[in-house]
Amino acid sequence: MSAGGRFTPGAAHREIVFLTGSGISARTGLGTFRGPEGLWALEPETEEAMHAELLPGSLPQLWRVWGRMARIARGHGPTPGHRAIARLGAPVITQNIDGLHQAAGSELVAELHGSALRAVCLELRCTWSAPLAPGEGPRAEDHGVPGACPRCGAPTRPDVVLFDEQLPQDALELAMRLAQRADLFVAVGTSGVVFPSAQLAPLAASHGATTVLIDIAPPNGSRALFDHVIAEDAHEVLPDWERRLHRVGGTSFLDPFPR
Repeated sequence: MSAGGRFTPGAAHREIVFLTGSGISARTGLGTFRGPEGLWALEPETEEAMHAELLPGSLPQLWRVWGRMARIARGHGPTPGHRAIARLGAPVITQNIDGLHQAAGSELVAELHGSALRAVCLELRCTWSAPLAPGEGPRAEDHGVPGACPRCGAPTRPDVVLFDEQLPQDALELAMRLAQRADLFVAVGTSGVVFPSAQLAPLAASHGATTVLIDIAPPNGSRALFDHVIAEDAHEVLPDWERRLHRVGGTSFLDPFPR
């Protein structure tokens, strides 16, 4: 614990694993998804287009929504929270599709919900994929990728997990392995109530990990689910952790980022 009573990792924590949600990226302008100010409430047509059963008719809306998300992420870049996690050298399990952990320098990232910076083929049996260049507009071509798969001719789509779709098995298996090996499991900016992500903190705890939630507005009931709940801004808490663990004194050398 720190002098002020807030939990801080120590030398005994050698396997720190982070689970991140939309809260860590909100400062870029991406916003969060749930709640009265979330994307689903403010843009109900977007939430409607996120149902897999509406494909391929929903593709124009998906390209507009996720192209905009990817463009905002690329334009604003990683937050201090992303950069602190990367400098800690900790693996990340993320529900985010913005690629900001990789942009910050994190090397091991399990993307549970896919990536808005990648296109894939709509045909499940086809393995074509390609990085995209986020732009504006309802067509794949507006984002630098072909509208028809070069391999099989089926339509292309953003590589994000829609409602009623399965999470990518390789990412989910990696997330489970990371949770089981953690001695400190830290959830940042996520409600922790959506499965299968919701089972990761209990899984880590069952293997002996200390569990921590960092969220400026922790959801009801979270104190019963985590050993420590830090109701503060992760962009202040995580750089502080990084300074303490690396024993950097004085003002932060961390990258500036607008509030």
